[in-house]
Amino acid sequence: MRYPAGVEQGPADARPDRPGGLIGAVDNVLRLLRLFEDHEMIRVNQVARDMGLSRSTVHRMLATLSHHQFVEQDEDSRAYRPGPVLVDIGLSVVSKLDLVAVSHASLEELRDRTGETAHLGIARGDVNVLYLDSVESYQVVRTSSRVGRMLPAHATATGKVLLAERGDADIAALYPAGLPAGPMPRALASLGELLEQIAEVRRLGYAVNYGESESDVAAVAAPVRDKRGRLRCAVVVTAPLSRVDDAWVKTAAAATMQVARDLGERLG
Repeated sequence: MRYPAGVEQGPADARPDRPGGLIGAVDNVLRLLRLFEDHEMIRVNQVARDMGLSRSTVHRMLATLSHHQFVEQDEDSRAYRPGPVLVDIGLSVVSKLDLVAVSHASLEELRDRTGETAHLGIARGDVNVLYLDSVESYQVVRTSSRVGRMLPAHATATGKVLLAERGDADIAALYPAGLPAGPMPRALASLGELLEQIAEVRRLGYAVNYGESESDVAAVAAPVRDKRGRLRCAVVVTAPLSRVDDAWVKTAAAATMQVARDLGERLG
């Protein structure tokens, strides 16, 4: 939306389509970034004209965005284009959306093969996991969706699988003060215990969780690697502890690893 040149919109001069409660400076920055939807590059004069802001205000906005690498300035034209951080964020979001779209059928297959709830998890930072998708079991008593939940890696089967891709020294470096307290009393309490379980994960190809993140939930997780061998995510099946025994773990592990392999093939 364009505004008369030289008329700077402030809190007391709100746009008709602007709801109350917005932070003016943040609103302006986000509107500026959306200009890249229609323009490969933008210039200070153009932004000032289109947004109804002063050139000095636009210059400060772009300088701040440039400092954080959301935009970068072309040395010849002095125009601004999307910077590496903005591009990386966009690619990351698209990648996750693609991952969820491709993997959903795999989660349905894992649910149907085990009769239990299936989830898709990724690393979030270095020591947490984030669940992007879930397909719930049809059983009356079942574990629930974890979509959007973030849990400590050392207290989940998903996290152990993802940590297992790192070397022991790298894992130790993630916990310089030792393992933080887990969400449940059964969560691992020492780095030594974690490294012992990680060694078992590498040997077996899957990880197990017995009530470490939720008191009455057990889980089995397997890593998903694409055709190039790159770790992309993990698939995990969860069940109430009342239905879990050694036989269930073996059956669930076989199904989870097979679904993870098949999904990896589809990820390319």
